[in-house]
Amino acid sequence: MKTLITAVALTLASFTSIAASVSFPDSLVVTGINGEKRFDAHQPLLADGENLIQLRYHDIFEVNADDSGAWVKSEPLYLLVDFQGQQEYQAATPTINTEDEAYDFIENPIITLEDAQGKNKTVALLTHQQLMAKVLLTRKN
Repeated sequence: MKTLITAVALTLASFTSIAASVSFPDSLVVTGINGEKRFDAHQPLLADGENLIQLRYHDIFEVNADDSGAWVKSEPLYLLVDFQGQQEYQAATPTINTEDEAYDFIENPIITLEDAQGKNKTVALLTHQQLMAKVLLTRKN
């Protein structure tokens, strides 16, 4: 019974603490949120406060009509954001039309988050190494 009450309380708390949602383009796939694997959300609901969103970039590029195309895929990328209040955001990558532009994006993954009022915020996605360095530096302080 105690377990049931705890589960219900946690469920209710999770519904009331939703702060924001972010819509991602098809080329950015959400694979995890706050350490939990997620493979079903292009518009995840996020908790109030800091959130860590794991993403992967992927897209296919065709050189000509006879070409079956070449997939360009990234290793995991991480978006560390702090949302206060209920907001809806739209994430956008820069315009990527070629394979070379896709690889350039993977090397320097910067996206734009636009809120419902039209305010833009440029955010750099982190690689795994950058995320670990940030965690270690935060622990030292």
